[in-house]
Amino acid sequence: HALRGMAAQAMTASPRTTSSTSCMVSHALPPTRRAACLTIGDEVLAGRVQDANTVMLAKLLHRRGVDLVRGELVPDVVETVVESLRRLQQLVGPDGYVVTSGGIGPTHDDITYAAVAEATKRTLHVHKPTEERMKSHYEAQGKELNAARLRMATLPTPCLVHDTPNLWVPLVQVDNVFVLPGIPRLFQSMLEANQDLFTGSGFTTETWWTQWGEGDLAEALGQVAEKYNSVVQIGSYPRTKSDHTYVTKLVFEGRDAEAVKAAVREAAATIEMHQPAGA
Repeated sequence: HALRGMAAQAMTASPRTTSSTSCMVSHALPPTRRAACLTIGDEVLAGRVQDANTVMLAKLLHRRGVDLVRGELVPDVVETVVESLRRLQQLVGPDGYVVTSGGIGPTHDDITYAAVAEATKRTLHVHKPTEERMKSHYEAQGKELNAARLRMATLPTPCLVHDTPNLWVPLVQVDNVFVLPGIPRLFQSMLEANQDLFTGSGFTTETWWTQWGEGDLAEALGQVAEKYNSVVQIGSYPRTKSDHTYVTKLVFEGRDAEAVKAAVREAAATIEMHQPAGA
């Protein structure tokens, strides 16, 4: 249903936000929480392993209403990780989240716990409940809980340890730093099981299609984007597959539902666009 100047029905991401404003009259919206992802590993920087965890984290945080504002890749060097951690903690603030991925295994290059301890002024000690879970896990496989494996239970202390059903691996929280493994299936399982740790204010998103090319709509869309810059993000994405029935996809997103609708109305006043079927 192509239209100009008509408001669209919005799709609101969970969790919902109940406060809304126009772009001109601002009421108090829930505070925005920010997050950063720190991927640790020489193998990722060398291209031997592809980072899938940042994408998973971005999707979950967006669903939870949290802004992922930075992602970094760093090598297995304690000093480098410490520097990144402290800077990212400042970036997201005390109510934000820094999520690390990788570097918590049993070998010499697994230095994440040591780096987190240094960055947050903690000391490393064996976490007895984790040790007991590890012992049961390895005994069931006929393996010994040796000194190397015990490094995986030697955590920055004090800390909070969040459990994941059917996994012995701890999700360690030190202040606003959350330490997760680099193995994607473990990262995903632990993140999803503990997603309630990450909470922000919800987004309203509207997706529209147009047969106009980006060069044709850029000026008009840019004027709308400039007007609503502080409250609505407007993205323009050309089709990437030949069977797409649009030329350009436009995405309007923000925490103020009324401002999102207003931006859509103004864009539709000058750009021919329609919503995908079923939207």
